[in-house]
Amino acid sequence: MKIFILIFSISSAFSDLITPEDGATLNHIHVLFEWKQIPEAISYDIQISEDENFSLIVYETTDSSLAYIDRNNLNWQTTYYWRIRANFINQNSDWYAPFSFTTTQALSSSSIDYLDESQYQDGITVFGAFFNYFSAAIDQTGKEMWNSGANNFVYYSSNPFGNIFGCNLLSGAENNLPGMEISFQNEVIWEEPNDEFLHHDIIKLPNGNYLGIVETNSLGPIPVGGWTASFQNLGFQADGVSIEFPWVGDKLVEWDKDTKDVIWTWSTFDHFSMLDYDQFGGTWTEAYLSLHYDWTHVNAVIFDESESAIYISTRHLSRITKIDYPSGEIVWNLGHEMPSGQVNMGTEIGFSFQHSLQKLENGNILTFDNGNLSPEFRGTDQPISRAIEIGINDNTASIAWSYDLPPNLFGFASGNAQKLENGNVLITTVGGGGRSLEINSQGELIWEGLYNLSLPDGAVYRAHRIPGLYPAAYSVLINDFMGDNDNGGVFFPPGSSSISFSIVNEGSYHLPLLLQISDEESWFGSQTLEITLEPNSTQSISFNGNITNTTNFSSIQLLVEPIYHPNKTKIVSVLGYNNPLSNDNSKNTVSDKFSLSTPFPNPFNANVSIPFFLPRFQHALLQVYNTNGQIIETLVNQNLPSGTYQNNWNATGQSTGIYIIKLTTSNFIEMQKILYLK
Repeated sequence: MKIFILIFSISSAFSDLITPEDGATLNHIHVLFEWKQIPEAISYDIQISEDENFSLIVYETTDSSLAYIDRNNLNWQTTYYWRIRANFINQNSDWYAPFSFTTTQALSSSSIDYLDESQYQDGITVFGAFFNYFSAAIDQTGKEMWNSGANNFVYYSSNPFGNIFGCNLLSGAENNLPGMEISFQNEVIWEEPNDEFLHHDIIKLPNGNYLGIVETNSLGPIPVGGWTASFQNLGFQADGVSIEFPWVGDKLVEWDKDTKDVIWTWSTFDHFSMLDYDQFGGTWTEAYLSLHYDWTHVNAVIFDESESAIYISTRHLSRITKIDYPSGEIVWNLGHEMPSGQVNMGTEIGFSFQHSLQKLENGNILTFDNGNLSPEFRGTDQPISRAIEIGINDNTASIAWSYDLPPNLFGFASGNAQKLENGNVLITTVGGGGRSLEINSQGELIWEGLYNLSLPDGAVYRAHRIPGLYPAAYSVLINDFMGDNDNGGVFFPPGSSSISFSIVNEGSYHLPLLLQISDEESWFGSQTLEITLEPNSTQSISFNGNITNTTNFSSIQLLVEPIYHPNKTKIVSVLGYNNPLSNDNSKNTVSDKFSLSTPFPNPFNANVSIPFFLPRFQHALLQVYNTNGQIIETLVNQNLPSGTYQNNWNATGQSTGIYIIKLTTSNFIEMQKILYLK
């Protein structure tokens, strides 16, 4: 587990960069840059260059957080250098010593066609490819942003928190496609035990365990049909009665996330009747050649937490099934009517050999109807693939929405359909060299991605539109950091006081976080809370404490753990002082020091109080700056006698964000950060 530990003191003003690590090799060109906080910095300049002398600047920007994602400026097979410097009110720090990183090569050859950019669902499109075994992600322009490198990883799916699932080709292994969960940085998070052949899908359950589709076998009869004579010539009775031929079915397997023990299974042989099979013969012709019958071929599984139900897609039975979990009882079978009578809904819909499932917010089911049997089921002249949304009401099912692909994009296998946040549907097919089509609710083509993957060399398996590569890209800023030449930290007046942090979500995902604060003097006790940051947002968090005089300082620690990405946990440590800190180097008592105390409340809405102390008659200048170093307002500019003062600033009309309060006298300068939230 990688945990970032960020310790702030005055000596850390020129500490190292964090990510990308120096000399790193990256399989992506959307790159997350991270560095440590510098006391009293109001922003940071970032430079990216193709040479270590920074004479060939690729990109430069200014950012107020400690993390920045570059989504637009980098290329494959290139070495880059990056550095930062801190910006203060009136000056800049020196540039950090630069780090370098190198990007690997792109793996895909994609292109796109934009028809209506205004209706495009923001994000990147990630896809997996079989037979040449790789995965990649492209942006809206078709430029590859990420790939799986040399790992032979085939993408299956992702969840709302940015985890990705798929399989990894192991040449020569009996189970040559073990299922796994990885990060976009190719970190293996979990891999199935590899003792049985897992295929087509693996998901993570709400309890943290993993559920996958595994092959299982049993003997069964060879039904009577057009294929009968062929099997009889091989020596089989092929009478529809004799139990003589190997049937390959499927079972669902749940593994414990920690021990990888099997804790729950569900088999098609236990719940489906062998009276039901592909009656049109195509799969029995394949069975004659391979000497085993691929009976069910379950190719998709999803879990609905609200219902505690599992949904599976069974390709060769042209069936979708809802299963109660954990009882395993079948709630309903949806699809083509068969001899057993087990299919009780949707027999008129006519989908066949379908792939992928998505349970929509309205309760409907979205699937990709490959349509291999559409001439038989729908009366079409030739096989037609389509995306269909199936509405389910009690014991009836009907099509709520559909989109037919043109005949040249017929996808005989693989493919999927995904309902996007903006209401569009992303449809992926192996037809036409492998394509993803974004369709709006009126059936209009908005965007089309061409993967240039043609059998037998390669085929697109699935594709999804996702927000980005970084589900846990965030920074933690300590508000009210101050220091003198001896000490750095946060000042707390004795008694009731608070410490404030700003957490910045630089990513495009909702980010649930667990926060826990503690300190060695128990000023803040042990407080825990959970928050969720919206994409690309900042939230200020305060913890209240009781500051005692038993010691001058206490070491304070904030642990920030992304709930779905604990390997991205950060620990922020800072010293807290119960006597004021300043830039004054004298060793006088507190009563002899100038001080700009912590403004309150902070963060604030409209009005903030700003206390300060003058030990003797002096000219005082109290001003408000923005993060660009511009003066927003002068609150005090006059000679004042010694004493304690409290000024109020009304920020109505200003933009939400961070501002700097600066107190200047003839021999004293102090600054405080404040956060204005409307």
